[in-house]
Amino acid sequence: MSGLTRREALRLAAVASAAAALRMPLPAFAGNPAAFDDGNMDVPDGLKGDLERVVIIGGGWAGLTLANALRTAGVDHVLLEARNRVGGRAHTVDLGGLPMDLGCSWIHQPIGNPMTRWAGMAGVETMNGDVEADYPIIRFFDGVAGQEVGVAERLTPIGHFVYFAQVESASLAEKYGPGISVQEGWELYAGGQSMSADDLRRASFATRGFSEMVYGKPWGKLSLGGWSWGASESSYLGVGQGNLPRGGYRGLYGAMARGGEEHLRLGHRVRSVEVTYRGAKVKARAGKHTIIERGSHVVCTVPLGVLKRNRIDFSPGLPARKRRAIAHTGFGNIEKVAMVFDDAFWHDATHTHILHLAESGELAFPWWIDMQRTHQVPALMAFNGGPFARKLHGMTAGQRRDLALDQLSAILGYKVPRPVAWKTTDWQAEPETRGSYSAILKGRTQDDLDTLAAPLHGRLLFAGEATSRTRHSTADGAMTTGIREAKRLLGTPTVDLTPG
Repeated sequence: MSGLTRREALRLAAVASAAAALRMPLPAFAGNPAAFDDGNMDVPDGLKGDLERVVIIGGGWAGLTLANALRTAGVDHVLLEARNRVGGRAHTVDLGGLPMDLGCSWIHQPIGNPMTRWAGMAGVETMNGDVEADYPIIRFFDGVAGQEVGVAERLTPIGHFVYFAQVESASLAEKYGPGISVQEGWELYAGGQSMSADDLRRASFATRGFSEMVYGKPWGKLSLGGWSWGASESSYLGVGQGNLPRGGYRGLYGAMARGGEEHLRLGHRVRSVEVTYRGAKVKARAGKHTIIERGSHVVCTVPLGVLKRNRIDFSPGLPARKRRAIAHTGFGNIEKVAMVFDDAFWHDATHTHILHLAESGELAFPWWIDMQRTHQVPALMAFNGGPFARKLHGMTAGQRRDLALDQLSAILGYKVPRPVAWKTTDWQAEPETRGSYSAILKGRTQDDLDTLAAPLHGRLLFAGEATSRTRHSTADGAMTTGIREAKRLLGTPTVDLTPG
């Protein structure tokens, strides 16, 4: 390597590292491109200058999809990723020999969803993950009452929740506008109903849970209009949580990234972006070295939490409208505790997933997915969102695990065994994310997401789930924003993607 410059040596090492990070079995029918759009056939405008070389910041779903489209089209580009892996908030790990998704898990509303189509192209089988279909055998434990809620007893509270979510929330959001929160909307609805104290507590728990567990912000801060199922502009279909990719999400993002190792730079944390009328200069740190990448255009796909922390210095600075949208769009916290056991001691013919209404009134481990039911493996995935997820941030990984085991013991009524393998998340602590998903806050609208998506100076573009008006907080939303920006750069109504 004596004939290489330091820059060339670093690039060669980065390519080797990227190739190692993407090493996994190839699908049987990889390599056939297909056309994708972002939900419409419009060609986005706002571009200046000839397309020569694109610098992509961030190797999550948006960045990987954009890179794939440019690679397929033969456009020169480079992708800078701060982590030593790709996928971003999609992250599958091996736990006790089993694949576990510590980030996104489902393909929500899978019918018509481009992620479903991509899974087929990548040779990844999907499984029905509509846990709501297991309603009669879901274990609903009311810690305040100290007992399990029977199927008949849960009909009234769950019925009120479903009716509010699917019908009344949209009407109330339309009547009161963006200034009403999910909590306020629920209280208006519930105040006009005749419910017992137990039913009211349980219905309120369900409504709060399916707010904070989706967006990770307190339900008193979430916009009812942004949350309302009736206000959704998405054309995808599905009746529950959606489908699960067999083997985890890594089969999907691995197929999107594979073949692009030459253009991928792992361990490159971007520090600044300078845009001129002729192009863009991106400065990053790779270990002890400063790396400069130049291009005709640059696309920023980092999570909203990174933008909120001002971890990238933009020159010229971001305009006031963009800064306001960054500040006013919520970025919530969703954390998981994954545990693998010797056997599925919690699972039987009449009990599967767990709803847990904590004695404290907090949303403390309110939702447990029984992976014996979904994946036929003896594992549990406990979800936390909103304020309680924030509280977990202040604990060690071991403390989070032990708290989960204590909660599970209280639910089942006996001391449960320790897991043979476990892993907890702390997305709030990771400098490359600083949270989980975007959310529309009380007083705000989806227009903020459009502002986040708007290009600047004709050279600086933005993508990522927080820039998707209709599918923010989803992996497929991030994917389609990568398609959107590829359409903008290529000037075409569709773009070709190729599974590697």
